Amino acid sequence: MMKRFLGILAFALFVPTACCLVDEDLSGCPDEYAIDYEMRLITNVQTEINTVIGLEADLYIANALREHLKDIFSDYAHDVDLSFYDYYEPRPVLQHFTDIIDANQTSYTLHLPVHEYMHLAVANIADNHLVDLDDEQMCGTSRLRQEAPPANNVIESHNTGLFTARLPMKILEGVDQNFLVQLYMANCATALVIDKSDAPDFEGLSAFTTGFADSFSIADSTYTFNANPLVRAERLDVEEGNLDCYVTVQFPSREPEPESKVVIETTDPFIAPNADEALWEWQGYVTMPDGSITQTRLGLLRPLRAGQLKIIRAHIGTDGSLIPDDYTVAASVQLNWNDAGTHIIDL
Repeated sequence: MMKRFLGILAFALFVPTACCLVDEDLSGCPDEYAIDYEMRLITNVQTEINTVIGLEADLYIANALREHLKDIFSDYAHDVDLSFYDYYEPRPVLQHFTDIIDANQTSYTLHLPVHEYMHLAVANIADNHLVDLDDEQMCGTSRLRQEAPPANNVIESHNTGLFTARLPMKILEGVDQNFLVQLYMANCATALVIDKSDAPDFEGLSAFTTGFADSFSIADSTYTFNANPLVRAERLDVEEGNLDCYVTVQFPSREPEPESKVVIETTDPFIAPNADEALWEWQGYVTMPDGSITQTRLGLLRPLRAGQLKIIRAHIGTDGSLIPDDYTVAASVQLNWNDAGTHIIDL
């Protein structure tokens, strides 16, 4: 385990500036406390790829998908953002610290005054192009906030796997203490695999997803759904074959309403009942040779959760529609979509 000794992480509100100098009387100084940080990646990525794209003929698409997602679904953290709050309301931040760790675990030796804290930790936020750590001055408002969508309501995917943790810390006087902070993933991904074997002639295909959260409250681990942008899917480079693969990375979807839930006892965090209506969807836009565009909306009844990958397979019909292989995926098709009204989506 990597050891990073910060010396004194001074809380200006509590720690006298000269209290830890050598040969000084240390009776009024805070003791040392060890905090271990560990990335905990709970995911179904390999199982989903092996199950849905398990055929030898589909090896190229499986390899491309694994390569694309290897830095998203990874327990390797580039950076950490650590905040220590007063445990009691209004719970202001008492100390904020950032570091580059480039590891899946790290430890710090801190000098903390006797106090009750609520500690919030975030990993991989520094290089994320779409999500910021926002309102971190107070514990209850600290959140991962996705940038507001532009006028065309289209955003790009998250480019890092985001991890967070929360831990109450009661520092006791004269007691050696060790704290373990386990960070868990806060975003997820989905892929649309399209079989072009029997597809008609078409000029182009664009894909998007929608129906996902736009922020995450770190203190209470809840998602909010204030905006509902389209997430532009990235088409992967596949060496060979008749399959195309489109991928988006984003926050999770909504969960089914309580009245639609049934009791499921399982150790698998990604098993869930169907909702009464679609919780999130893929949208495909196929441009035909005559310039018309066929829109297909594929609605998913099961939630997409943090740490999860969901793969949908489909093929292209004669009219340019996307026909899902999974009968539980609801498909809605609109022919001549581009003639049905004013659209500002840049396909």
